[in-house]
Amino acid sequence: MIRLGRIDRYLGIELFRGYAVVAAVLLSLFSVMAFIDELGDVGDGVYNVGSALAYVTMTTPSRVLRLLPFITLFGGALALWQLARRSELVILRAAGMSLRRLAWSTMLPGLVLVVVVPLIYEFVAPALYQGATMSRETAIGGEGRVGQGFWSRSGDVVIEVGALEYGRVPVDIRIYHLGPDAGLQSVLEATSADPQEDGSWRLQGPEERVFFADRVERKVQDFDNWRPWWADDTPLHPPPVDSLSFSDLRGYIAYLEATGQPRQRWELAYWRMWLLPVSALLMGLLAVPIALMGPREGEFKFVGLAAAGGLFYYLGDQVVANAVLVSGASPLMAALAPPLALALVVGYILKRLD
Repeated sequence: MIRLGRIDRYLGIELFRGYAVVAAVLLSLFSVMAFIDELGDVGDGVYNVGSALAYVTMTTPSRVLRLLPFITLFGGALALWQLARRSELVILRAAGMSLRRLAWSTMLPGLVLVVVVPLIYEFVAPALYQGATMSRETAIGGEGRVGQGFWSRSGDVVIEVGALEYGRVPVDIRIYHLGPDAGLQSVLEATSADPQEDGSWRLQGPEERVFFADRVERKVQDFDNWRPWWADDTPLHPPPVDSLSFSDLRGYIAYLEATGQPRQRWELAYWRMWLLPVSALLMGLLAVPIALMGPREGEFKFVGLAAAGGLFYYLGDQVVANAVLVSGASPLMAALAPPLALALVVGYILKRLD
């Protein structure tokens, strides 16, 4: 069990206060940008300003997760820099507190994130994101609602889709063919379908029942491709990562593997989700040398150091991710590389400053 001293508790309160300030600023900025983007759809169907505001609000937890490393970096640097400006860090160092001990106290709030963030990823953010998306699409009048089935008709063909798993995979499919008198001529059933790049569906286990006046014939179809009439207008896109929990994303990866579809970028997203709190913890640790150098160099240098640290980490992470997707390397190693590199850099800087 970790025992917290009075100094640890004091630093933890100051750090969480810094996190809260930075989170409020960043979320306000990005939420306003998201709201402005949503205003472009206001007026479609029954989608109004209140609906747009509700959508932005419900997707806030997903936005927090995306910004978390920057919140811990800027928030931690801000909190420690304020302590340094008030000479409190100088007093702590003069009282015998080593830089290593200060770094450990700074890491303690990050350990809370290691526990809390996976719970938010699994139970909170995806559910709110899916609810927001379903409400938005229902208000606008869209077809492709996450987790929700639909009916559609074109001429004498009616399709029933029981549900959309992961926001993209149609399951429990029935395709009805009607006769000239609107009577039922046949029903084509399939357990699921794999949407292809050209808009067609590759039906899984298709079976057709043909209705005659005196009998019903059942036969397994040899063909497995069927093209929806709306394919050119409303294709089913891959689900956004924000809409998937750990278990959903793991299931989607298994589905892609079973159907022979590329899954590398989804595996990378999965491991990134697990390693996000580690990245946030390390970015918070990077705030220690930034805060110690900031007061000596001035406010602008402090902001520049924090921004440079966050920008370099973000760009490095993107470069590694793209390199992995192109080269076919292990997604797990690609997800591990940026945090490991950051840990080495932070460790080297702290050793030089100690």
